[in-house]
Amino acid sequence: MSLRFSTFLAVGMSMGLAVSPAFADGDDHEEEHFDIGIWNNGGTLQTGGWDHDTESLELDSLRVFEAHFGEDEEFPFAIDEPGVGGVAADLGLTEGSTIGLNLVAGLGVWNGNGFDAAATSMNVDFGPQSVGSGSGGILDFLVTDDYDYHPIFSIDPSAANGSYLLEFTATMDGMGSSDSFWIVFNLGMDDEEFEETVEWVEGNLVPAPGVIAMLSIAGLAGRRRRG
Repeated sequence: MSLRFSTFLAVGMSMGLAVSPAFADGDDHEEEHFDIGIWNNGGTLQTGGWDHDTESLELDSLRVFEAHFGEDEEFPFAIDEPGVGGVAADLGLTEGSTIGLNLVAGLGVWNGNGFDAAATSMNVDFGPQSVGSGSGGILDFLVTDDYDYHPIFSIDPSAANGSYLLEFTATMDGMGSSDSFWIVFNLGMDDEEFEETVEWVEGNLVPAPGVIAMLSIAGLAGRRRRG
């Protein structure tokens, strides 16, 4: 089933100009509760964990996010988490600029010891924009004062239960692209077993940026970047 996201929340909020992001202590939070907070780290984009309840970047460095299919019984193969959000001034971003969420081509599926290339596919839709795991591509998000965007992640309904992996980078004109970050999707998998797959990503992909070239994730190394 193909889904298109047609609405989003953009709440205006008057705030003073901040030179650098304001961070809070996030030790007591779970990664799956965070939206993707993209901030300006000295001219290079970096991803962290944004919490809309506290309106703050709870973790200044976060590169693995979680999502669970099946939370909406009417759409068991689609989810609108994690979102992309933040307060522009707090993240060191300029209102009116555009964040590009760059989906790297390829979809991984857990094989018990790592991730292999999946036979199925995933799409990411935001309004009229749509990208797929087969070819990758970029979704654009307008930076406003206080923004909260939730693209739709959907997987082929014929997909087998398991843990699935997408890789992204964040881009913006005039700034360095972020390091790769990942979203791990649970499709009908036992929660404890799923958490083991998340820990594998955290331990094997995040510390060494070049390690992905040595893994059996066909297609996940072909990165598309904004020209």
